[in-house]
Amino acid sequence: MTFFLILMTLYATDTAEPDSTSSDSTLTAERLETIAYSADSLVFYPDTGDLILVGSATLDYRDMTLASDTIEYSADEEIITARGESELFDRGESIIGDGMIYSIPTRKGRIMNAASEYDFGFYSGATITRVGRNEFNIVDARFTTCDEDSVHYHFYCPIMKVFPDDKAVARPVYLYVDDTPVLYFPYWVFPIRRGRQPGFTMPKFGQTTRDGRFLRGLGYYFVFSDYADLWIHGDIMEKTRFVIAADERHRLRYIFNGNLKTEWRREFEAQRIRWMIFGNHLHDFPDGTTVRLQGEFLSDESYLEETQQNPEDRMTGELHSWISMNRYFGRMSFQAVMDRTSYLNTDPDSIPGELESNQEIPDIRLSLPSAPLFRTPSDPSLIRPWHSIYWNASAHYLSVDRRMEESRATNSAFKLTSGLTGSSRLWGWLSVAPAVRVKGTIYDRDRNDDRFPWWLHGSASLSVSTDIYGIFAARLFGLNALRHTMTPGVSIQWAPEQYLNSSGLAGSDSSGSEYYTFSDFSLPSSSRTISFSLMNRLEGKMSERDRITRFDIASLTLSASADLEESVRPFSPLYASLDISPTTHFTISGDGSWDLYENELTNLSVSSILRLSGYDRTLLSDSGTVRPGMPLRFVISHYYRHGFEDTESISKFRLSASLDLTPGWSLEYSAYYDALNGNFINQSYTLRRNLHCWEAVFVRHISDVDSGFYFKINIIDIPDLKIEQHVSNF
Repeated sequence: MTFFLILMTLYATDTAEPDSTSSDSTLTAERLETIAYSADSLVFYPDTGDLILVGSATLDYRDMTLASDTIEYSADEEIITARGESELFDRGESIIGDGMIYSIPTRKGRIMNAASEYDFGFYSGATITRVGRNEFNIVDARFTTCDEDSVHYHFYCPIMKVFPDDKAVARPVYLYVDDTPVLYFPYWVFPIRRGRQPGFTMPKFGQTTRDGRFLRGLGYYFVFSDYADLWIHGDIMEKTRFVIAADERHRLRYIFNGNLKTEWRREFEAQRIRWMIFGNHLHDFPDGTTVRLQGEFLSDESYLEETQQNPEDRMTGELHSWISMNRYFGRMSFQAVMDRTSYLNTDPDSIPGELESNQEIPDIRLSLPSAPLFRTPSDPSLIRPWHSIYWNASAHYLSVDRRMEESRATNSAFKLTSGLTGSSRLWGWLSVAPAVRVKGTIYDRDRNDDRFPWWLHGSASLSVSTDIYGIFAARLFGLNALRHTMTPGVSIQWAPEQYLNSSGLAGSDSSGSEYYTFSDFSLPSSSRTISFSLMNRLEGKMSERDRITRFDIASLTLSASADLEESVRPFSPLYASLDISPTTHFTISGDGSWDLYENELTNLSVSSILRLSGYDRTLLSDSGTVRPGMPLRFVISHYYRHGFEDTESISKFRLSASLDLTPGWSLEYSAYYDALNGNFINQSYTLRRNLHCWEAVFVRHISDVDSGFYFKINIIDIPDLKIEQHVSNF
């Protein structure tokens, strides 16, 4: 308890330079200790050197100031005695008591009926005695965080020994609610340092239908430094299992951060051992090298589905482990990655040849970003069109190992890509961007098992676009003006039908029967395509006093393409993307595509979210008193995807709402609802009651996997001190 830190600074003082303090009078000892004092009246005894201060007496000694009704100083014994209501000020903190005795030579003292407010609580004691340099005895110690005159709860300890900046040893400790003892601890040792401290953690007690009675979270918290900690804890389930887990965290700003979570469990009924290891780490080295690491490992594929309480964790379908290194060498960037993905939801009886894992070791990339092909002159009048030509290059090597149910495929290849791009604005309004690209790939083998086959292919493109603006005055919903921007664009892509390989020129139509495709390693193919796009953007402007605010209201993008090599149906479906944000409270977005030949939708998805906050006046009385009402917060989101051919339609709602019924009562509700099947995926009701320094929480959760209730009463400022009950079927 931090109160004892005040006591340490009060009494545990080392030899220091004499203080200089202005006062009415000054008494100086032979060893140059200075005591400054003032009072309404004083009595001084010349023969003995004793001093009595009466009425509004104050005394300054080193870093402390003592104020009391009466203060007595004994020169022979060098003892300061305060009588009546006394207050001790020490480095910005204060202690109130009925009196104090302090010995200057021994630096020992005692405060009677002391009380103090420090940090987040209130402390008191019948007597506090310093018995050593860093050791104090407290008699009848009390602590509470309640600031009422009649406290709602307090801890009481008849005898307590305090070691400042270290720990406190109490024997015994009682918890009182009002004047009734409710808990008893025969012996308690707890840290009194600031910040994170090691120690035992408070477990959770409860009961579930599946597990029976349980004890969760019993463990010990280790603090290694300001940058690393570790929590080792365990769960004991009466019917099902025993679990040991460790959660580690490490973080040093601008250098590294990460965590490691491990779990080991023994299941009683199945007589098996299961485990989980999840971790990640990011490290930035001084030379600019960045290393990132993530590892996810399970003892079996059904571990998450059968053990995790969070529904999203139970639905995790894959494990992803990787390590990457990034480094810049001048303009060139280097990246090396080792990546492995394991799929948990594979079913050998449903999908033949289903992918079980994908491993990419190694994945190496080199990249040179775009740079001017010709040096740009410093004189703007000498700039020519060729000064806007840029070049870039990249290289990629990848080795892939894919494991299916009854087969395995391994491939590796190296790809080199380079290109020239340009950009200019003709007549000040037409943007033109030509590009030429060359790509070459070499494989470890082809489909005929020939070693190191390669090919080289090129392509070109030209993009043209412009912006058309329209500004309109508006006097609606506080708007001053609207701006509509239309950006039409056309892009032409061309690639020859032939490519170059070790045998000479070959047709791209036959490349699929010779080379493998995987990841971003595609085949050389001819292309004669025209793409069209039209982007519409609506912005609003609002003036409030001297501030002008601009924001997006809506955007609509339309795009389509035509394959000039296709004679039957050259046009692709018309794709549309719409985003509407009329206010900060409501947004809606949608994507869809329309088949121009069949005149029907081929894809459609819509998502929306509504956020509201305000005051509900429904339950207010008709007394005529002007009140704002009860704070209300409401968020609802919806996602809809229309099913086509083999895909099913999806329509799901997420809802969360809270209402502060009174200053002490609040109600919360959350739900996940499947509108097409007409059932709730999960629901949760939470009722909270603020009891000044206590809090009561009742949660009712309902789902197909986990239904039950949770009840807890805890001290708000000490949340680990609680009484709780958890009953569920998970």
